[in-house]
Amino acid sequence: MRDAASRTAESLEVNVAEDTFVAPRIEVDAPALGNGGQHVPAPRPAIRRIQPAAMRAPVASSPARAPRGARRLARKITAGASLLFIGSLVVVTSLPAQAVPVRDDLDPVIAQLDPETQSLAPVSAEPTALLARDDIVVRDPVEVARAAPDELAALQSVADSEPAGSSYGGEPAFPRVWSMLETDYVQTPFPSLAQLPISSPFGYRSGGFHGGTDIPLPAGQEIRPIANGVVSEVWQGNNPGGGGYAVFIDHNINGQFVQSWYAHMVPGSIRVEVGQVVDITTVIGEVGSSGRSTGPHLHLEMKNSDYVSFDPVLWLQTRETNLESGY
Repeated sequence: MRDAASRTAESLEVNVAEDTFVAPRIEVDAPALGNGGQHVPAPRPAIRRIQPAAMRAPVASSPARAPRGARRLARKITAGASLLFIGSLVVVTSLPAQAVPVRDDLDPVIAQLDPETQSLAPVSAEPTALLARDDIVVRDPVEVARAAPDELAALQSVADSEPAGSSYGGEPAFPRVWSMLETDYVQTPFPSLAQLPISSPFGYRSGGFHGGTDIPLPAGQEIRPIANGVVSEVWQGNNPGGGGYAVFIDHNINGQFVQSWYAHMVPGSIRVEVGQVVDITTVIGEVGSSGRSTGPHLHLEMKNSDYVSFDPVLWLQTRETNLESGY
């Protein structure tokens, strides 16, 4: 009897009513935004009332619902897929940098940098050491040309040991000490001045050839040699060429003989003597107007080994000495 009742129940047709729930529509009257006016609410549509499922007529036919076992299997499959997706996200985000493959165009060393190693430690504001390079030496040419007192004394002892030669003819008057005075640094007779006025340049002028350059400066301006050298002649107002009080100095410029003349100095201002070794800081005398002169100025003249005068301004400029002069 039980089996017959079960077969009868299974043969019965079961109709499932379709879902009838509809989300209610809620409307609220409010002023219009942005226009500052009054909002007149529109008439509300009639609300459709829904009868309960028990009061509605049964639907003639409805598709059969899937078996309960199939629905459970589908839910399990969906849940498993969700867990698998979430787990993959956790694994990827927790992998170390080394586990992620590096692109071919990216340096592996850069890709694996530890952020902590990129932080900078504080550095003391005061340096504890100086950078030293044995193969790079920076020298001040003035300091190199300037002779120390002991060096001047040693050179002077050599000059004192040899007799003075002629100050004319293109040969050094003191050849031994002259050979020890080779230098490549030259300057103007007034190294502290930024500009040198020139009243009469080298060359021909009215009255004949002018073998030097006249630099007009106030009387008493100190005069210094154009380079290290040895004094070969001193004239105390009796220079035969009309230079009055004058001094001649022999120089060894890169192995070449050069002689410089300083004429028309103030009487009694000469501070050097024949055979004295001088450097670029030595004061020779002062600007004056002795001899054949019409006003205070320095007559600077220079001669080569052929004992021929040449333009001192042009020569100093070719030696990269900026005179900033104007005639």
